[in-house]
Amino acid sequence: MKIRTFNVSADLMVEFAGLLGEYELEGAIIGTNEDDEILVKVEYEPEEHSQAILEMIDHLEDLDEDYSQEDDE
Repeated sequence: MKIRTFNVSADLMVEFAGLLGEYELEGAIIGTNEDDEILVKVEYEPEEHSQAILEMIDHLEDLDEDYSQEDDE
């Protein structure tokens, strides 16, 4: 079992929860960081979910970039 902690902004939490459901993973909120991001711990089996975790990382980065661009406009 491996653990990955994601830093998720409050604005992206709904999308992140959707990704957890899509990949049939469970997450636990473990706190916040100094940037007011929500810390979500995800436990997974590397043999089964490594690709899903990588896709979640990429997707979360894309969502964060899209959100940042909206703020700049």
